[in-house]
Amino acid sequence: MSSLESPLQETLVLKKKLCILGGMEHYKDEFQKELSSNALPIENKQNIGVNISKIDFSFKKGEKYEFLLWNIDCRRQRAYLRTIFYNGAEAIIILISETKVDQILYYLDEIQARIPSITLVFCIVLEAFTKDEIIQRHFKSEDFISKIKSYNIQINEISKPLDILNQICTTFLKRDKYKERDNAYIIDFIPLSFLLLQSEISDECNDYYEPEIRNNMTFHHINTEKLVSYILNLRLDVQFEASNWLKIRNEEFGTFSIYLKNGNVYYFPKICENCKEKKCLKLKKAPFFICIEAGESGGWTNINGFDQSELLILSKILALKEGNEKNLPNSVLKQINNINTCEKIKK
Repeated sequence: MSSLESPLQETLVLKKKLCILGGMEHYKDEFQKELSSNALPIENKQNIGVNISKIDFSFKKGEKYEFLLWNIDCRRQRAYLRTIFYNGAEAIIILISETKVDQILYYLDEIQARIPSITLVFCIVLEAFTKDEIIQRHFKSEDFISKIKSYNIQINEISKPLDILNQICTTFLKRDKYKERDNAYIIDFIPLSFLLLQSEISDECNDYYEPEIRNNMTFHHINTEKLVSYILNLRLDVQFEASNWLKIRNEEFGTFSIYLKNGNVYYFPKICENCKEKKCLKLKKAPFFICIEAGESGGWTNINGFDQSELLILSKILALKEGNEKNLPNSVLKQINNINTCEKIKK
């Protein structure tokens, strides 16, 4: 029996979706091959635009990550398709050629517009230039200076691919500790020989091809100041906790929390609230994400600075406060009921 299977040592396995983008398709394939324990045939990427593999990564004692790595084709013929593979990703790695560093700005705008809460790691692959030379040539522009400052982008030099996974897991840890769900941005520099330890292949970076916009819903930044003002004026029976978090008590289901910056909802089951089984893995994983999305209608409001996104969060607060088995949507009830079960009680 392995240490992971030992009854004396319970390991929390956290499953996360991780995407890899960028115009260097051969390097991405080799990166996936070197880090993955299991992978589908690479022909999947050529046929459907993505290949999926699994990465088992031990971050700290008693905590293991199981990443599903989605290697997404970013060539011209797949540009219209790639954004459909982003859904559910919690981190994205983008390999950037030292000859096309400006692609950082393009991908930054693309991801920022589509995913409200993500860890984004740009990895600049050094072949002929050094980190200092790249910074001097490209990072002194007004666009780069503005983005680095406004997004609080970290800049690092790393020596192995696993450093990227460590950085990603560290951002997850900070989010849990400080209860923040904002994007985290990192720019890494790594020599090609360190990135691909057992490969002698070469690659030429494709140009950046913008995905079609008409089929993609872009993320709207929430006006949290005005939203909080309305919540207070309505005298709703809810609690503010930490920064940008709202707690909603539902007598039938348990406790819901809403992150006001993007409207994401998290659920702590009622069945877990009085649980005395401290080692229960379900309890360690709580709270659980609940998907509540707007319909196709754009909605309207004549309040300046208070649009559909803010109204949706208000409706979530009201629905979750008074919700029950009879009046909540079936899609939401199904998620709640799937989470609000206890294997111990079943036995």
